[in-house]
Amino acid sequence: MDEAAADAFIAGAAKPEAAPIAADAGEAGQGAEPRKSPVMLRFDRALLAKVDAAAKRRGISRSAWIQFTVSRALDAGEG
Repeated sequence: MDEAAADAFIAGAAKPEAAPIAADAGEAGQGAEPRKSPVMLRFDRALLAKVDAAAKRRGISRSAWIQFTVSRALDAGEG
């Protein structure tokens, strides 16, 4: 297959329509899990070590601990 044919094939490929991200489980459809969005965060190494230690004490992942802590802060009226 030559490059021109490959480029034509790629250019003509249908692009899937992106579904909107639901705000809560009720909007996502019956029984559907809400979709999560990846987020890149940068932490100082010392702070990251403290995050990892806190997550380990709770027996959860770093990501779960960060989500839990942010959720708790927002529920407390911060932000």
